[in-house]
Amino acid sequence: MSERTAALHAARRSAAALAALALAAGLPPAASAQPLQDNAYAIDLFQGPILAPLRVTGIAGAYAGYAEGIAGMVANAAAPAVREPFSFRWLEWDVAASISIPIELFENNDFDNSGDIDLDYSNFVYLTLGGQLQAGDFGVGVNAELQRYLLTDAAGAETTVVIGKYHFLGGVRLLGDTLVLGAGARAVTLGLGAEQTDLTIAGISPELGLLIRPDWASYRLGATLRLPVNGGRLLGEGAITDGRVRRAGGLILPNEVVLPWELEVGLAVQVGPRPLNPAWINPHEQERELRAMIARRRAEREARRELELGAIEDPAARAERERAFALERARERAADERELAAGPAVLERERRARYWNWPREHLLITAELLVTGAVSNGVSLERFLAQNQPGSDHGASAVGTSGAHVSFSPRFGIETEPIPGRVHTRFGSYYEPNRFGRLGSGRVGRQHFTFGADIRVLSTTFWGLLPEVAYTLQASMDFAPRYDSVSAGIGVWH
Repeated sequence: MSERTAALHAARRSAAALAALALAAGLPPAASAQPLQDNAYAIDLFQGPILAPLRVTGIAGAYAGYAEGIAGMVANAAAPAVREPFSFRWLEWDVAASISIPIELFENNDFDNSGDIDLDYSNFVYLTLGGQLQAGDFGVGVNAELQRYLLTDAAGAETTVVIGKYHFLGGVRLLGDTLVLGAGARAVTLGLGAEQTDLTIAGISPELGLLIRPDWASYRLGATLRLPVNGGRLLGEGAITDGRVRRAGGLILPNEVVLPWELEVGLAVQVGPRPLNPAWINPHEQERELRAMIARRRAEREARRELELGAIEDPAARAERERAFALERARERAADERELAAGPAVLERERRARYWNWPREHLLITAELLVTGAVSNGVSLERFLAQNQPGSDHGASAVGTSGAHVSFSPRFGIETEPIPGRVHTRFGSYYEPNRFGRLGSGRVGRQHFTFGADIRVLSTTFWGLLPEVAYTLQASMDFAPRYDSVSAGIGVWH
């Protein structure tokens, strides 16, 4: 027997022994990871560290049970129909945008928790842009999250990669505010731009959400189910085929880009004098009540006049009294019309005063569990991007190293206002599961700790061009082993 044959037999015996040991321990045998040699793989767009609006990041992503505002669309599909306490109009609209350029404080980022310090491809820009329109019990919203990477290979050629995640949602309030249901679509795009290359891979699938928030109760329950998004259709130009392998921008393209299915279940509880679930006052109903009150008042006045006229027997005296009543009716009608015309503005001021007169002191506690599905033949986004990076060996042992099993991420957050009317703070912690399993580094997951704050700085109308609004400076931080991120922004104080 040759030395090569003997070594082969020894390797087979070792592999069999390892498999037997795994079976004896009750563990599944490890699959064999393959490098990126062809297109037979999928990019697993599992997101370990939270990339989200600053408020969501500050409470460690535990937002599905709270689900308010444009930020809520990334956590609960019912968010567009949830009326916020400062919603004063029947028709409300809002837009929001933020940009985050994570600041690496310690130059030790391992964004995907693979066990390797990330190269320059992890220096990215995260942008979110959203809009929301609410009309009575209904609401619709759109939110986009974009991550942009700029890659430079050994020859100095640049490739731009843009990952887009989008939510197109609609919702309805039922039973007052007690139940909010939402549904829509979640889409994903992966764009590649390089010299003579402009390609996009896209896909879309449904998502559903609900929020239970009984009026004046101190708790909320929320849940969202997002079906997997499989983006496999290639749009644009610039892809080349080398043998049977499709490439673009120096990268071997995947057969598909997958946003795995997600189940997000959350709870929010608030203690303190500030209400969590105040009943929303419908302006149209309030104005109808005003009109009905004025109509009743007119009817009561007319009934008194008819009773008084009926008691006057002298025709001349009755005619004189009717002329006096006609003048009274004209004055009262003019007063009623003025009251009706001013009514909407007066009622809105009352609703605003109702909100601003509530106590500020509160402690909001949120918790949730995010369950993320598996991806077959998955490769993490970071390993996909690292294919042509100088000094990187991430292309080796890549296929099947990400998304081999279902992942669980428990999350917990606290929000309070230590200086009422001036400073709002958030704290949280979440567990980032190991997405690589036994095919990757073998590392376990890691615990993250998040912090956030809003500081009220000024109120202005911008020289009378806009209604007076109070603005805040915002910041959020996320720290974990081999990962740190700090982001800042500007917001509106509520």
